[in-house]
Amino acid sequence: MSNPLPEIGRGLAAEWTRTSGRSFLWTVAVPLTVTLPLLITFGIATVAERFAAIPGQLQVTSVSTTNAVYWVITFATGTMMVTATYAHATCSRGNLRDLDAFLFPRLWTAALARWLYYGAVAALTTLALLVIVLTALPGLFPLVYGEVRLDDAAGLRFLWTVPSYAFLACGIGIAIGSVIRTPPAAIAVLLFWVFVAENSISLLPNGYTLQAYAPFLNAVAATGQELAFLPRFGRDGSLVYFLVVTLALFVLAVVIGQRRRRRG
Repeated sequence: MSNPLPEIGRGLAAEWTRTSGRSFLWTVAVPLTVTLPLLITFGIATVAERFAAIPGQLQVTSVSTTNAVYWVITFATGTMMVTATYAHATCSRGNLRDLDAFLFPRLWTAALARWLYYGAVAALTTLALLVIVLTALPGLFPLVYGEVRLDDAAGLRFLWTVPSYAFLACGIGIAIGSVIRTPPAAIAVLLFWVFVAENSISLLPNGYTLQAYAPFLNAVAATGQELAFLPRFGRDGSLVYFLVVTLALFVLAVVIGQRRRRRG
């Protein structure tokens, strides 16, 4: 068996070429990943600061670092995860599927290359957003966000856990895009899982026990973000759990995809 590393490198180069210029990634996905969390975060902060400045009218609770980057975690990670899902599902059907089969005899190398590519974009983008938000909030909105710090324990944890979560989430997106090769359907399944199923599973009998194993809720709690949900394996353990789930889904998706390829 030949060395797969050149094939992975070829996949990264191909994805860079495919998305360079005025592609969906750079004209829509990344700008949306950056602007949406910033607009919501600073919009809420502006309103809260104005209320806090009105004496005796309304008491506004100050925000700690652990609650300062929720919208970055939710929307930046979610947008890049959906983008990775769409990209891989699109390349898993029609003429692009045949091209992938020709360029990448090992199906997993193309999938891994896209995971690395979109995961790196997601991680770097979320890291930049974290620095901007955690630096700007206490300076611009001192009454409400004066306690927020980039260099406290929570801020420093965010700097590595949130990009890690974003990177791994793209892996799950790639896995779903491999199995469900219709992009809208793949995105719908992913969004239902993240925003509906995991949050509503507690309504089922023994729902809280089941919810304790929800991968995305574990991952968000592992970042240090304050949630009513308690991470099943502790913060570090829950991030490892999310890594294991991601790898398992990725391997399963590759096996399913390889069998489909053999059947033609």
